Formats: sequence, structure tokens, C-alpha cells
Amino acid sequence: MKGLILFSFFLSINVFACKCDEPTIKNSFESADFVFIGDVYDVNKTYKTGYLYVENSLSKIKIEKIYKSLGSDFKSEEITFFGQQFNSCDIIFNEKGKYLIFAYIDPDTTFFYSSHCLATKKVSELKESDFALLEKLNKDFTESILKERDNEQTFSLEFRTPDKIINELKFDNKKLSENNQKQKMYLVAVGILLLLIITVFIIKYRKNNSR
Repeated sequence: MKGLILFSFFLSINVFACKCDEPTIKNSFESADFVFIGDVYDVNKTYKTGYLYVENSLSKIKIEKIYKSLGSDFKSEEITFFGQQFNSCDIIFNEKGKYLIFAYIDPDTTFFYSSHCLATKKVSELKESDFALLEKLNKDFTESILKERDNEQTFSLEFRTPDKIINELKFDNKKLSENNQKQKMYLVAVGILLLLIITVFIIKYRKNNSR
């Protein structure tokens, strides 16, 4: 019986969907550490974990064009991409091909990973306007880095590459802030409606008493 329950649990791992708003290229660019177009040429989905029914994914990606880099010290032409089956937000590449990838780097393993809360997608799905936006974001980002260097500010990889838990907390906090904002707007609308109802009631009451 315990074995059956454990088996059912692992089969249902991917049932729980990742919860976040529809990602945009602009917001994803601002959030990610590394933005690039890459060719996923090798996908290994048989990377075993310590659990019998759970597999992770390692993908090899050749970098073709970089829009946002980790810094001048980053010279790699290829990277290794990691995806966890346990984490429903992790992007796991099922097909080879060219992708626009918004990525983070795990400073402990130096593997890269992405999230369904970012606008990672196949290049074939991009429009001309998307490429134009990426070029603009790249230009703005480059100019901001140059200004920061002019101000003699230094940047370390440690601060530019938050770990996975911090990134997930950032998404959760963003979602919570958006929900709080929606609740505030709802309460304001309800308050205004109640005020109007009370005002109408008072006016009618005064008219009835003045007769």
C-alpha cells in the first residue's frame, strides 16, 4: 500500500501547475540574469534523482546571440541547462531547436535554468516587433551598465546571480503585491458604492420628512 501511494505521488508531480501571470518580454528581460538566443542541440531527460520515478533534465545549448549578459567575464559559447521535475515552474526542454531564453544561473552548480514565469519560447514563435523590443532593451541595459561604471560602482557575480529560492520568492512577492493592489481597488470601489447608496438614502429620507 505504501509503495502504491508513493508511486501515485510521483506520477502526480507535474499536475500542479506553476502559478504566475502571463510573462512579457520586457518584464522577463528585467528579471533574468541572462537573455540570449540559443540552439538546444542535446536533451538528456534520463538524469536520475534519488527517487525512483523522478527524472530531471540536462540540456546543452549553443549560444548564438546575447541580449543581456552576466558581465564582461562571461566568455562561454555553450551552457548547460538544468530542469527539475519536482519544480513545476522549471522549464524542461522537450525538443531541440532555437529558443529565446531568459535564464538564471545557480551560483553553486553554475547550471542555468529558466521558469515558466519568464517569456522563454521558440524563436519561430517570435514576431519582428519582439526582436525590435529585444534590441531596444539590450541598448538600454548596455547604457545603464556604462553609466554605473562611470559612477565607479562595481558589480560582482554574487549579486547579479541570486539563487533559485530568492528568484522564486521574488515571483511570489510580486504576485502577492499584485493581489494586494487588486484587493485595495476592490475595497475602494465597494466603499464608493456604499457611500453613494448612503447618500441616496439620506436624500430620499430628507425629502420624505420635508413633505
